[in-house]
Amino acid sequence: MNQSGQVLQKLVTPGLAYNLERWVINGKTRYTYAVNEDASLALRPPNNYENAGYYVIADSNLNTLQQVNLIPFGVGIFQTGQALDIHDFVLISDSDYITLTFNWEYPTNIPARLSPASGASVISAVIEEVQNGVVTWHWDSSNDTTFYGTSVEGNNYSDSSVPCDYVHMNSMYIDPRDHNLICSMRNQNQIIKISRTTGAVLWRLGGTNSDFPLFPDQYTVRQHNATLTDNNQTLLVFDNGQDSIRPYSRIVEYQLNETSKTVTSFKYFDIPEPFNDYTGSVQKIGSDYFIGGGMAHYMLDINYNTGQKVAEYKGNMASYRSFKY
Repeated sequence: MNQSGQVLQKLVTPGLAYNLERWVINGKTRYTYAVNEDASLALRPPNNYENAGYYVIADSNLNTLQQVNLIPFGVGIFQTGQALDIHDFVLISDSDYITLTFNWEYPTNIPARLSPASGASVISAVIEEVQNGVVTWHWDSSNDTTFYGTSVEGNNYSDSSVPCDYVHMNSMYIDPRDHNLICSMRNQNQIIKISRTTGAVLWRLGGTNSDFPLFPDQYTVRQHNATLTDNNQTLLVFDNGQDSIRPYSRIVEYQLNETSKTVTSFKYFDIPEPFNDYTGSVQKIGSDYFIGGGMAHYMLDINYNTGQKVAEYKGNMASYRSFKY
């Protein structure tokens, strides 16, 4: 839509649409988005609300160039027919991209101190990089036993009747400076950087085991959409909050010294809109934030220095993310 809210182009999808993003690669514009498939929901754990399906890579007019499905990796890792998760997708080129899958697993490495029940299951985050149809890099959160104990939600491992959504990864972003992956993990209250070479967690920001010493107001709560801005010098995050901890949403910015593991600059901006505990996005454009309010049913373009609203859109439907180009 344009700045006045007039719809300029619309595409009807065969299932619920999520996470429409624009990419400009080698001078060509591409769009990617997820489409929910009802058939894929049967492969989700019982009572799991998350949707799944396939991704579409489209041209500048939203014409489909290819449909991207999950590529199984290894023996017995995925259920037959399991679909991609809708939370994020990173396009590097038409033949190179990074996918995210929520995988239902029965791990045997949950620490005994967490009293796991026999047959306890989890929903792990699985990342794959695919080049020319071949999986070239694979990462599974269940291989790092640290995450079990640092989870702040979805962590009742003693109850085998409910799969534990202990990580809930909701965004991925390639750091152009070192080509590693910055990821937001909602149910860890944490942002991490993962090596795209070794799969090692290079640092953890926030949560119960932050590598960076933080003041109380510097911790995020159920955050989304961790990206870089200011020529890749600033980590920009939609910090959702949580109704029993901090029932309002805000935008936070960090500048980090990744060598000394220190925060060199930090600021936050309280969003003058209804609290949004799930979904959401933010871009920094000049002196403005463009904010996608997600479940709170708004989009907001606001000057973060003066608090003046440049444009505001309100409706009665949720969006996952919203962007201005």
